[in-house]
Amino acid sequence: MVRAIGIFIIGLIYQSDALATDYEFIWNPYCPYTCDAKLENGKEGVAIDIIRAVFKDSEHTVSFKRIDSWLRAKRLVKSGMSDGMAFTFYQHDKTENGYLTPETPMLMVKGIAYLSLPKNQMTPFRVTDVARFNAIGNYYGAVNSNRRLARYLAENPHKTIYVTGSNILKRVREMLDIGRIDIWLDSPDLLNYMVTKYPQYAVSTSATGNTEYAGMLFDESKPQSKALAKMMDEGIVKLRKSGELEKILARYGMPDRMAKPVK
Repeated sequence: MVRAIGIFIIGLIYQSDALATDYEFIWNPYCPYTCDAKLENGKEGVAIDIIRAVFKDSEHTVSFKRIDSWLRAKRLVKSGMSDGMAFTFYQHDKTENGYLTPETPMLMVKGIAYLSLPKNQMTPFRVTDVARFNAIGNYYGAVNSNRRLARYLAENPHKTIYVTGSNILKRVREMLDIGRIDIWLDSPDLLNYMVTKYPQYAVSTSATGNTEYAGMLFDESKPQSKALAKMMDEGIVKLRKSGELEKILARYGMPDRMAKPVK
């Protein structure tokens, strides 16, 4: 009888080990969302902190691989070389074809902002005010959910300089310094975080709001993707209810814009 119980327990242990998986997620340095910890006093970024918090009580383990190109990272996810992308922007009801995002985003981004030298600062600015600049920097493949801005960029390719590849934000700073671009369009959270480290630049925030969401990205065709998305959904809801999500965001100077207001 004792021998049978021992065999049963060993079987359960082996079964648990078989179910446990080490997932590897790709990340691209885009602080405060995904950060180079060596350059940020140990901070890995909001997205990586949230993922670690979601998985910490599960039987699974997670590891992260750095890829210095957002577009290449997406291709690696699609090719099956990675289990998912740690962070990307998207419009919540318009996930890219072939990809899957969790129903519950990690965070919400409100508004449009641009980084510039102080001489080009204009706060608040209207989207139409970007027309005054001769060289507008934008991330290649970025989501521009403001239709007026997206239309302007499409209609003025001679004014728009798209940047991709590695060390994008370092290159942006260099391009601003030499006058290659007048402004750099990006998330207000990211740009306000940047100027805490590089006060020689200024942030201009739009008076008109637009909304984008951010979270993980999976290959829709992989069987495990739905399970991972569900795990993230449930985990983010749990982190929000416990207050831990708010603490993670506050570490990077960001509010939880998806939290329900206290009555």
